[in-house]
Amino acid sequence: MFDRRLDLWLPTYALTAPARAYGHLRRRRQLTHLIFLVCDHFEPRHDVTDDDQPFERLRIWRKEYARLQDRCRSSFGTAPVHTWFYPPHHGVEHLASLSEMVFDGLGEVELHYHHRDDTASTLRIGLRNALDEYRRWGLLLESGKKPRTGFGFVHGDWALDNSCGGEFCGVNGELEILQEFGCWGDFTMPSGNACQTRKINSIYYASGNPRRSKAHDWGADARVGRKDPPGLFLMQGPLGINWRAPGHPRIENAGLTSSNWGRPDRVQVWLDANVHVKGRPDWQFVKLHAHGAIEEDFDGLFGDKAFEMHRTLNEQFNDGQRYRLHYVTARQAYNIAKAAEHGCEGNPSDWLDYLIQPQAHAFYALDAQHDLECCTKDRLVIRGIETARTVTLRSRIDPIARVDGAISAIQIDHATACLQLEAAGVGAKVDIKFADGYRLEGIDGAQMLEDADKPLRGSLRLAIGPLCRVRFVRDDAATFEVKTRA
Repeated sequence: MFDRRLDLWLPTYALTAPARAYGHLRRRRQLTHLIFLVCDHFEPRHDVTDDDQPFERLRIWRKEYARLQDRCRSSFGTAPVHTWFYPPHHGVEHLASLSEMVFDGLGEVELHYHHRDDTASTLRIGLRNALDEYRRWGLLLESGKKPRTGFGFVHGDWALDNSCGGEFCGVNGELEILQEFGCWGDFTMPSGNACQTRKINSIYYASGNPRRSKAHDWGADARVGRKDPPGLFLMQGPLGINWRAPGHPRIENAGLTSSNWGRPDRVQVWLDANVHVKGRPDWQFVKLHAHGAIEEDFDGLFGDKAFEMHRTLNEQFNDGQRYRLHYVTARQAYNIAKAAEHGCEGNPSDWLDYLIQPQAHAFYALDAQHDLECCTKDRLVIRGIETARTVTLRSRIDPIARVDGAISAIQIDHATACLQLEAAGVGAKVDIKFADGYRLEGIDGAQMLEDADKPLRGSLRLAIGPLCRVRFVRDDAATFEVKTRA
């Protein structure tokens, strides 16, 4: 307990005790919205013993977290979502799997970045290279007519803004550099070590200063009516003392593991931390962190212990009268906090996409490098697809559900119910699965490779030319007749 740098944060904790006590009393009198998120410092190569282990970790995560969601929906009518802060030094080979997990509705991906002995110049180079690589996999891109880079951030080894005495960073003024590259918010704290800020249990803003480190040690609170203040947005998780812990009091630092899982005694301490935008105390944020890629913590994140944590959250903090529970990603939590600043009220879930739109992979997933030119709920444009192999695209943009084949570009347009493909080579073959409620109308630049009635069953196989257009109509449209022009 006494190696947690109490000297840095305990004075603030003592001074804010009256506010926490008042918040506890207020929650007895009126409805409180509990906004819950887990920010995972996700490192699948950590302590691996063989080359296949990171891939197996991703496979288990994708399968078992979906299973946890199904259990929670069945039992409570709600389901958690996760945020994986993924570091580039753990390999680009996992980016496709992470994009699939976003598409599957399991959560979202943000940036976790380790570095040391950097200068402002070398940090910019490193960030630019990392973001370019993520962008080629469609990650850290906000959906829109022109997708733009935007990301939440967790610093490696907690050392944001050179806060560890020069170790694990090296760059004063890091906060401003992150904003230059599209960072909309930091989620690093709390750490409970030498990097820990004196400001705790807060949502606030801090501005970088090249002349000194740890500029986020203090900052201006996020506050209703104070729109878009200068500096980088920072959201902290609960930090304090859990006097109800079994056996003896413990430091509560918002970490989630299998050995220190989300026990019922911890949940109340998280809420008592009183993390909110000033002036909107009925919207309480609980941000936890994890290093969830290692097997020993699987139980606390998607196993039986995780399920028991969600049972506590739903049965004790989601009755609709005193509490209402909202599971969110880091991006959604940021949007809710910004909505509070701007004076929005009522149901926080009305503001999940308030400023930062859903990540592009909410609408598609592609298992190859590519250039994303447009991604909305109605239109997808992808070019520059890596052509060394057959690729798979999954889509939530009607009329297309899935495309498998050797293609170099793809466009899906919901308004015209049209799919356009560019072949990656001569004689390219493509399998297309289209969405329920649609049927084939016509094909330009391709030949069907199967019997004529197969399209009625929702899929078709084509041999496509250099440029192919496939047109669909709703099932309630005119009489079915496929028109083909090779």
